[in-house]
Amino acid sequence: MPDDAMMTPKRSGNRIALLALYPTPDPAMPEMISNHGLRMIEATLRAAAINDLDLHMFDLHDATVDELVDVLIQLDPDIIGFSSYLWSFPLFAEVATQLHRQDPTQLIVFGGPSARPSMFDQPPFRNIRDAVDVLIVNEGELTFLEIVKAPDRRRDSLGSIRGIAQWCGDTWRETQTRPLADLNQLPSPYVMGLVPPGGLGVLQTYRGCPYTCSFCEWGAMESPKRVRSSDNLAEEFLAMAANQVTGALLVDAGLNLNSRAFDQLEIAADQTGFFQNRKLICEVYPAKVTDQHIRFLSSVGQPLVGVGLQSFDNEVLAHVERSFDEERFEFNMQRLTDVARVAIEIIMGLPGDSPEQFRRSFHRARSFPCALRVYHCCVLPSALMVRSPPEHAIKYDPVTLKMRSCLGWTEEAMRQECEFLNQQTRSDSGQIGDYFWVFSSPQDQSVKITQSATA
Repeated sequence: MPDDAMMTPKRSGNRIALLALYPTPDPAMPEMISNHGLRMIEATLRAAAINDLDLHMFDLHDATVDELVDVLIQLDPDIIGFSSYLWSFPLFAEVATQLHRQDPTQLIVFGGPSARPSMFDQPPFRNIRDAVDVLIVNEGELTFLEIVKAPDRRRDSLGSIRGIAQWCGDTWRETQTRPLADLNQLPSPYVMGLVPPGGLGVLQTYRGCPYTCSFCEWGAMESPKRVRSSDNLAEEFLAMAANQVTGALLVDAGLNLNSRAFDQLEIAADQTGFFQNRKLICEVYPAKVTDQHIRFLSSVGQPLVGVGLQSFDNEVLAHVERSFDEERFEFNMQRLTDVARVAIEIIMGLPGDSPEQFRRSFHRARSFPCALRVYHCCVLPSALMVRSPPEHAIKYDPVTLKMRSCLGWTEEAMRQECEFLNQQTRSDSGQIGDYFWVFSSPQDQSVKITQSATA
């Protein structure tokens, strides 16, 4: 980056615009979920008592580049923060480019899972790198707050803040990693009354993951050490209940991957009775199911459990740093299906897999008395995009990040398997999403057939 770009003066004001975009409505997705990352940033800024804070939230369901650019030019914020995901990144990248061209004194910040150097290095987005002043890598609350409070917001002056990346003209400069925050100390958007009412609440009891599966962005974070206390979670449950949520989506890496966090969750749920008549959507790691987890799930009004197996083939799993114990899996699947609605989750297009091996996993999964979700393998910015070895020979769409071909999969084989899944989904009255296919459990299919016959 030229020296004059690094030294370009930035505004000192505190008019801030935060933007997030919901994905396109999809019949295979659950009910409305709050843009939690956006709300956590909002809560952190509002709780910090910043002088002259003028905060504007854009919690978008639909927008075009021209519409957003026009609105933001009229608003004229000093700092613009974009919460970037697969579905919002292309839109926000183009908006940021036009705003930077209009006024380079505005500070443009990208956060969220797609705010990674590897994403901006994709051919369609390389020309956008000069427009973005800061990428917040991983956690955003304290990093964004530190950016806002910085006395000098020029790019070079912000370079001492931990947890960011900056484009320097011919390379990326990443600062020291910011440790995971203590969730008990972060302000809650539910307790502060910032989340629109209804829908599913977003629940987090810890951050990070003890595993490093290369297809998953959780594996890029440190192992979780700090967990929310039962008192903190009880306060969150009471605030969610007042917000009229129908239940909670647990966004932890897994319900049973942090024993200390689970203990605190169980205590808070028992104290408040929050889940007695509500749903809980969560992921469960099949090898670590205990009697305690089964008892807890049996106390939930409507437990919906995803079991992320990815493949029934250990040779395939070895390519993505996973493993599978079939005997233990079958035992725990029986216990889980006794107390919850369960969906096995597998991935189509994993490096090292093949159409034949995938098809065996598909039919094996369909033999269990539960639902099935099949995900199209995506090359995520903090996962396979930077962690896949050369022998995987991955090729993917640089915008959607869907795998096109890789070790074991030709492009034609991938296309044919997508068509197979489309046909199977239609014949089973399932649902087709942008990135996945959903198949109902055999029991649910029997109910549908009976209802059709008696209608």
